[in-house]
Amino acid sequence: METNRKILAIKYRPQIFEDLIGQDIIVEALKKSIKQNSIPHAYLFTGIRGVGKTTVARILAKSLNCVNGQINDCKTKKCNNCEEISESRHIDVLEIDAASKTGVEDVRDLIEFSRYPPTSSKFKIFIIDEVHMLSKQAFNALLKTLEEPPKYLKFIFATTEVSKIPITVLSRCQRFDLMRVEFEILLKFLKNVLNIEKNNLPDDVIKLIIKISEGSVRDALSLMDRILLNTSEDNKNVDLKLAYKVFGYLDKSYLIDLLEKLLKGDEANVISHYRNIYNKGIEPKLFLNNFLEIIYYL
Repeated sequence: METNRKILAIKYRPQIFEDLIGQDIIVEALKKSIKQNSIPHAYLFTGIRGVGKTTVARILAKSLNCVNGQINDCKTKKCNNCEEISESRHIDVLEIDAASKTGVEDVRDLIEFSRYPPTSSKFKIFIIDEVHMLSKQAFNALLKTLEEPPKYLKFIFATTEVSKIPITVLSRCQRFDLMRVEFEILLKFLKNVLNIEKNNLPDDVIKLIIKISEGSVRDALSLMDRILLNTSEDNKNVDLKLAYKVFGYLDKSYLIDLLEKLLKGDEANVISHYRNIYNKGIEPKLFLNNFLEIIYYL
């Protein structure tokens, strides 16, 4: 195994619009707005973790500043702008983590920096990740610039908690809601990754990975990385039982037995049975979700 092996979530991070999976409507809308030169001054991408919010923001930034045309196609041979944006070192594209830059002073520095036009590209772009983490004062300081920005300035926001963003900011952005990636799409994607990596996993293990990931591509790749690292080189010993142990996942039969004892009012055995489940290291949240799922089916 290579010492500098990249984790799958980084290795298979999309670099162009065509690489994105499960977000076809959003990709089509973004490409059309760029082709028609109808580009809003502020974008907002929202959705659960791992569906591509920050990735879409970076691809959009590359598309807006790509020297090879309006739609970024720099996959194999990148232009200078796309190369530098991919490596987070482009002078005109600033990516900020709002979780660590929450204060009004940070936003004022940003506004001051925005007064100067781009040096080597068409647009100056600010990508603000987890934008909901900004303080109320920081949002207020941003409002005026957000409402009437210079023509060369574009904002791209990403968030997992859109409800925490003030309505005054939301009304100034073009919003895109990224969906959970559908089961069949994610299944096809993971099988393709395994094929490229020259690895094999049983279908039931891949389906378990998709179930636990809850539609998150990043989570699915991270889980697949985990199971591959916990197996032998030929992966012949991988089965569902091993996957349960690696992921800390609970076989549904344990829950059915627990439910049966609950319905019988067998208090002592319920506590003993749950203690056995707990000692297996199952996450409480995962346990509750699975337990509620069985009750729902009943």
